[in-house]
Amino acid sequence: MNDIEKIKLRLFSVIPITSLHMIEFLKIVNIRFDDEQVSSAGITCSLRPELLLNKEFVDEYCKTDEHLFMLIMHELYHIILGHTHLFSSHEEIDNIAFDCIINALLCRTFPEEEYVSFFTSINPSSSFPGCLLRPVDENTPSEFVPLLKNLYFSNSVTYYEVYECIINKYKSQLIINKGGYLLLGDHSNQNEVTNPSIKKLLDEMISKWPREIIVKGRDLGGIMQSKLLKFQDPNKINQIKMKKLLKKAGINQGNVTKEQASITFQNADAVSFIPNYKDRLSFAKSLIYEKQLLYNYSLSKLQITKEQNIKTHVYLDVSGSVILDINRFASLLLKPYKNKECSLFTFSTKVVPISYKDFKDGKYSTTGGTNINCIFSHYFSLPKNKRPKKVLILTDGDVGSIDQTYYSKIKNEGIKLYFGLFGDITTRYIHNIAKYYEEFKKL
Repeated sequence: MNDIEKIKLRLFSVIPITSLHMIEFLKIVNIRFDDEQVSSAGITCSLRPELLLNKEFVDEYCKTDEHLFMLIMHELYHIILGHTHLFSSHEEIDNIAFDCIINALLCRTFPEEEYVSFFTSINPSSSFPGCLLRPVDENTPSEFVPLLKNLYFSNSVTYYEVYECIINKYKSQLIINKGGYLLLGDHSNQNEVTNPSIKKLLDEMISKWPREIIVKGRDLGGIMQSKLLKFQDPNKINQIKMKKLLKKAGINQGNVTKEQASITFQNADAVSFIPNYKDRLSFAKSLIYEKQLLYNYSLSKLQITKEQNIKTHVYLDVSGSVILDINRFASLLLKPYKNKECSLFTFSTKVVPISYKDFKDGKYSTTGGTNINCIFSHYFSLPKNKRPKKVLILTDGDVGSIDQTYYSKIKNEGIKLYFGLFGDITTRYIHNIAKYYEEFKKL
């Protein structure tokens, strides 16, 4: 039995019953050692995929079968979660963020000590960034404990939050503390898997994992891509619900409200030769002057003020998790948008204004991820006289936590947020800020 056959035997002997699709995967891919191309492990995403292993790394760090299994699973996660083709290029800090997230997800999927010990044995808990690549313990620096607890024990933390935290907050520390940690797998740029058999197996593997592990649409987001909506007619019940929601959000579906005007009276002083006995200075003037020629008047001047009619802002979620559902309702926005009753924007991890012509043609742009904070970043970047008090957001609700700064601004400025919820509906992120929401469940 050669070394490659021994590797397969080791993996087959330790694969959990919940991951039997891994056996089929390992039967399809070709496994070989390549110490020059990979530092630990890598999978070539070609028509005939190969699992590449660094023999020296395996001999040193994967002495147990469980540790070898976690190394392979780590590399699979890079592919399944899109990290190998998420960006055109990425830096070391990006790779740390990717591994931080993947290692936590693996530890939650396989929480037994024989599996988790793989990560605790290769990275220190007492220093950055190694402490982020393994579970928290008593030596973990206190500043990293909240983030790690969210990653390993909470279902509320999102890809975007972890990534942004590491990228923005700790990048400078990485420069200072360069070295002293170990990244796993191949972080080079690769294309996505093209072999349909591999794709099917990976999908089947994901379907067996806990739901919170893979959250479609709420990831880091990738490069902005142009795509097309495929308008469909919603059923009658959902049409009625949508019209009700639009009306509450200030959109009357064709009944355009006329420009409003307010009338006020302002006092103005005037002088006239016509006698005014209400002039309180009149008697004094008659004593000084033999004949009074001018009299003071106080007049009420009519003032008409036109009130600016600021349109409702509508933000349409175009992330991967909701696009099939949005197709069924987007057509109901065509008429009010054409009548200029609302301003329309699409959002994923970025907000993109969309013209009526492009919207009518179904054209939109998306990064594929979801982050509700990009909405408020866009909204509060506008001049105050351009910000409506009513905002409508159409999404599945799985948008991540709202930044506390934006939350305070929403409350202080009295912004009314309305939501239309589609697909796999969740209200955990929006229930405390929503003025009103309507659920559009599949019928």
